[in-house]
Amino acid sequence: MTGAKPSSGVPARQIPRGSKIRVALVGCGLQSRMMIDGVLCEDLVAIVDPDPARFAALDGHVAATCGAEARANYAKARRFATYQDMFDEMDGELDAVVVETPNHHHVLPAVMAMRRGIHVYLDKPLGLVAAECDLLLDEARRHPGLVTQCGTYGHSLPSMKYCADRIADGAIGEVREVWAYDDRCNSVFCRPEACPPPRGMDWDLWCGGSPVCDYYPETRDRDGIHPHGWHSWIGYGNGSVGNLGMHIMDIAFLALGLGEPDMVRCDDAHFAVEGAWAYREAFEFHFPSSRFGRDVTMHWWDGLVDGVPYTREFVDRLGIPYRREHLNIPPKVLEAEKAAGFPLGTFYKNGILFVGSCGSLWYTHHGGYIFMPPSTGGRTPRVDRPKDFDYRVVTPPHYHEFYAAIRERREANDCFAYSVPIAKTVCLANISALSGKGSMLKWDGRRVTNDAAADRLTTRVYRRGWDPFL
Repeated sequence: MTGAKPSSGVPARQIPRGSKIRVALVGCGLQSRMMIDGVLCEDLVAIVDPDPARFAALDGHVAATCGAEARANYAKARRFATYQDMFDEMDGELDAVVVETPNHHHVLPAVMAMRRGIHVYLDKPLGLVAAECDLLLDEARRHPGLVTQCGTYGHSLPSMKYCADRIADGAIGEVREVWAYDDRCNSVFCRPEACPPPRGMDWDLWCGGSPVCDYYPETRDRDGIHPHGWHSWIGYGNGSVGNLGMHIMDIAFLALGLGEPDMVRCDDAHFAVEGAWAYREAFEFHFPSSRFGRDVTMHWWDGLVDGVPYTREFVDRLGIPYRREHLNIPPKVLEAEKAAGFPLGTFYKNGILFVGSCGSLWYTHHGGYIFMPPSTGGRTPRVDRPKDFDYRVVTPPHYHEFYAAIRERREANDCFAYSVPIAKTVCLANISALSGKGSMLKWDGRRVTNDAAADRLTTRVYRRGWDPFL
């Protein structure tokens, strides 16, 4: 394998008038299947994955769900096991890449693309560690005209902009307190039995810059590590807060004009298996300033509520508790739901609650929202139920924004300059969890200033040939 060279300074790719954008899709897992409609809006020229079974799964999905034109577009794309080979062989034939890999493979293909002037759509949470997020932003800034877009697709939903504008305009008053929560236990409750990797798959290649680990297959009642369960493993994913944190926190950064926090405190972190992320977490982030000119406290809760055991009986294969009452939802959220007179469960299984000086707003990144009192919203309250949620509906607008920004030679709405501070907030949560319950870490934007051991977790060591910083 080779590093991220060539060096910076290459101009961003320009699209001739009337031409399709030549796009490469890096990663063919679950997210790619959910979002392939958005990729196929342009000219798909290459697909990358080290596992032949992922190609087969994506083939079947496209055949079953896409129209004839999209199927023809998909069928002509060249296939590669490594993005290094793709860049070597197709550098002059690429305008943009869409990176939908496991998190430990996010930064290297993105950096390799940017250093070639290729525009980048990169899924959340951008980097595995904070230093990778800084590298992405530094590289983007070295290439004027380069378009970047984070894959937090809810950012392009009209409801997010509407709610963010209402908050910014003071509809619910000054906001200094935010409560965010999700419905995941991206962890494992017992160590699986290691097995040989799938036939035809290069497991060393899949491990990339991270240590070569055991292969754990997905089973009927457990997610394993590949193709989806990597979320749960330290060094490969970012746990529950890494899985959904950027989606859910996004509107808080947009509405309140937040930058990076200067402090994170771990209020709870329960681990079950060495090497896996916690199955219950609670964090408090302090932001020194906001759009309202004063500081903001944001809370994050995830996993199982205290007293519910972390076992297969209570959590499905993907780490989602079967019953809402088993979720670790902040009491403040449940109290607000009850006080407003809503039926139990109206505030769904994940979302964010803004507490203002003269009102509140509950929002889910699926697009649902409720202003309390309703008059503060200026519209009829709206809630999207789980059955209404469809990636095929919400994802294409985010891709269209990416493509439009490339053609119009402007920043995309969810560019790295905006999204990196959210990604680093997620990475700080990971560091806080590993530092243990009760830890309080001070952050200056690049370093943890009060804990040397925690500060070392802002970076990671790469196997030879996989270092994106070289």
